Amino acid sequence: MNPLENIKVKVNIDLHDKLPKKWKKIGDIITIDFKDIDKDKKKEIAKIYAEELRVKTVIQKSSVSGELRKPNNINLLYGNETITEISEYGVKYKLDLAEIMWSPGNIGWRSALSGPEKVSAFYSFNEPKVIIDYFAGIGYFAIQMAKGYPKSKVIAVDKNPKSIEFLTTNVKENNIENVEIINDDCRNVKLKADVIHLGYIRNTIDFLEHTHSYLNENGIAVFHEAYRNNWLGFKSRSDWGSIPTKFSDLMGTKGFVVEKFERVKFYGPSTSHIIATLRKN
Repeated sequence: MNPLENIKVKVNIDLHDKLPKKWKKIGDIITIDFKDIDKDKKKEIAKIYAEELRVKTVIQKSSVSGELRKPNNINLLYGNETITEISEYGVKYKLDLAEIMWSPGNIGWRSALSGPEKVSAFYSFNEPKVIIDYFAGIGYFAIQMAKGYPKSKVIAVDKNPKSIEFLTTNVKENNIENVEIINDDCRNVKLKADVIHLGYIRNTIDFLEHTHSYLNENGIAVFHEAYRNNWLGFKSRSDWGSIPTKFSDLMGTKGFVVEKFERVKFYGPSTSHIIATLRKN
């Protein structure tokens, strides 16, 4: 039997239709939506999920908000530890899920040169001397880029002190020696680079003017953002093989030429998280 069927065996049949069929396993913790479970039953059922899925903590699914992308209203349904560790494409990441977001849907896209070919195409640079990661977090992308370009200096910038704490740990634990860490708003960092990585969504475009100013000539920006599919002009899967005209024109007003474009994942029913390679014009 699959895990859900095993869980049903241990739960009253009247609750079977309310049991969540999906969850996200992050290290040895799961996040799950128990909104349909009565309050007095949540902890009991969370324990059953924890035992079946072999995790130490069960957290009620919540949203993230603000520039720091911090989880809102953390509710522990089972267990009390929120620090976990994930291994992905040869890199170990430690983080606190009560303080820091982790997106399982981005798996593969954090791999830089270590993962799928379509991902490495966006992270193949011509011997950059300096790479800056403007929203480094716990090292989601910076550590993989440092591994892929050991002769480059990678500057990892983040304004969240808690992220910086885990970023420092993760750089050390992965034996990375070519990363410099800066705890500040990236708009205060006035350092030149051959590549600037913007692994953030919601208002990433607001940071492009600063990015353009501090990219070297012919420099590359790796740009993540979320856009409505209708605005992009995409109505079917086959439309995703091209660079959207509106997007290309918009980037042109910011001083960039779009060289590559791809969808990372759906971000809601009508919105997509995209990645693009932008060359300074």
